[in-house]
Amino acid sequence: MSMCTWEEMLLITEAIIRPGLEPGAVDVFFEFICYYGGPLPEDLLPQFKCPVLVAWGEKDPWDPIKLGRAYGNFDAAPQISPLSNEDEKPEMVNPLIESVVLVTFKVQDSPCSRH
Repeated sequence: MSMCTWEEMLLITEAIIRPGLEPGAVDVFFEFICYYGGPLPEDLLPQFKCPVLVAWGEKDPWDPIKLGRAYGNFDAAPQISPLSNEDEKPEMVNPLIESVVLVTFKVQDSPCSRH
């Protein structure tokens, strides 16, 4: 790793800031962090006839796992899978997804299960 030159730092800063200066960028940002639109999970879960995997970070700083556990009251999501800050590690999350797929579709021999 090396230090950036002043010119490189300006280019990097501009590359980060420029998208935020586009028309409508502020609205998109607030829509993302505030989630004003679209259906809520509690509105969608009753519509599902197949199991839904709800994986939730145990130490999620914005939405405590207590909120996620409430989804376990829906027939479609009978179990909540807590994640120990592993939600960005495919090797931890993929087995959870695979287990739901294998059980849901009763797949006996999956290429994913052969390592």
